[in-house]
Amino acid sequence: MNEGMKDLFPAAGEDTRPLSLQRDACGEVIVCEAAGEYTLPDYQPEIRKILHIRATVLPAGKYLGGRSAEFSGTVTHDVLYADAEGCLASVSLPADYAFSVPYTEGGEVTAVADSMADATVCRLGGPRKISLRTRVRSLVHVLQEESVAPDIRGMASREDAASIERLTQRTESARMSHAASEEISLSSTVRPEGLSADTRAVWSGGGMLVNECRAQQGGVLCRGEVWARALLADGEGIPYAVREKLPFESFIPMPDLGERVSLTAYGRLLEANVSLSQGSDEEPPSLTFDVVGEVEVLATESVPCEPVLDLYSTAYDMSRSYRELSVEHPLGATMGNYTVSASRPRSECEAEGAVTVIDADGRPEIHGVSVENGRATVTGRIAAQVIFASLSEGARPTLLSAEVPIPFRIETDLRPEDGKAHFFCHGELIGVRARLDEHTISVDAELALSLRASKEHRMRILSAAEPDRSIPVEHRGNRIFVAYPKEDDTLFSVAAHYHKSRAAVAAQNSLGEEALAKSGLSQSLDGIHHLLIED
Repeated sequence: MNEGMKDLFPAAGEDTRPLSLQRDACGEVIVCEAAGEYTLPDYQPEIRKILHIRATVLPAGKYLGGRSAEFSGTVTHDVLYADAEGCLASVSLPADYAFSVPYTEGGEVTAVADSMADATVCRLGGPRKISLRTRVRSLVHVLQEESVAPDIRGMASREDAASIERLTQRTESARMSHAASEEISLSSTVRPEGLSADTRAVWSGGGMLVNECRAQQGGVLCRGEVWARALLADGEGIPYAVREKLPFESFIPMPDLGERVSLTAYGRLLEANVSLSQGSDEEPPSLTFDVVGEVEVLATESVPCEPVLDLYSTAYDMSRSYRELSVEHPLGATMGNYTVSASRPRSECEAEGAVTVIDADGRPEIHGVSVENGRATVTGRIAAQVIFASLSEGARPTLLSAEVPIPFRIETDLRPEDGKAHFFCHGELIGVRARLDEHTISVDAELALSLRASKEHRMRILSAAEPDRSIPVEHRGNRIFVAYPKEDDTLFSVAAHYHKSRAAVAAQNSLGEEALAKSGLSQSLDGIHHLLIED
């Protein structure tokens, strides 16, 4: 910073006006793919019928280069299928994804990516050959510090700086910060009926529900529960699911949070394992869930900012240049858990002979957010996948699956005051349950939503200014001009025209403090027919 800048904008401790704001250099959805071709090992049962594929996007690692943010991560595909014997089996197949987001060089950069699996395409090339392709959608924020202080050149002395009259505008800017918890490890042992020496665990998984998120001294406290479940098979019988809820609490350090902060959080299950104990004469068989997850928190804080709109010197003519500034105003955030339901006729699912539901899973799809009745309303659907069994006399149960779409329209607690709000929504499917009715398959799903809103404000601000020292302003003294303000004139524009300080013009014309406070607005001269300007 040159000396003129230091004089024009005092050092920290002398003036608390922030000279920078946080700009979202990206704030858009990036779509990429995770794909792979696989050959199952000989010890893995052959694939005869795929029942369900669950794609889980694990957190991406990131690297911030000079001009781009590089992201890379893994999608795990848990494939649930029927083998050559008609038994239930599963295999986990990973695939990598990567994308980059460019940005301009400048201030400090922070990058955040919220990634979800959008759709998976599967192709079987044989009993042991499978290819998978998953589309990954990532809402990416590249947050960059940007100076709003103009470059003032040629103002080398304190006398020069004292001649400056500047016009500022106080505005609110959103400042985002992101943090993830340490890994949360949980364990629980249950003893469901029906466990035997022949019982085996085919698959395990679940969802992570964050139902409380609040700021505390030095960080954020999150509470919730993991909805874990395991899919078990027992000899020749029909497979079945066992469910368990594991509560958790996690404190995430975020020491720089202010008082005016909005928080959203969501959980992600990283691992879900089950183990079976055969028991003894004293202890019955048991099932132990071991899960690992993490919680991500996004904090949005409203901070004041005072960019310079214009300035002039009482001593020199000045050349000035301007630029457009985009400021994001936070409108609030909310979190909520919602139960949505739907049904589908059995006849459309080839489920007329179904006798029991084995398990249900799915993925959320957020289609959009709008303002209805003053509230933010989220629309989308859950693509629920139901696995069921039908019986034939004297034969092994036949395993089948069907998709039951669950459209939803959820009115949240967020009430954005501005109809031109931008919304950022994360949806997490926590759990799905299905049942067979007489003519339909009915599904209930638990959905967690994290939603925040903001609006964009654009203004023209001063980017640079330089005095013309060859043409100093002449003050001959003992002269009084009479100025007749035009309709769009302000106290600032009139004073600038005559190179006089606003305070001097206000004092000469008995204008109060309110006129000085509103010097950049036409209201500053309300009721004023003429102004006396003393040279």
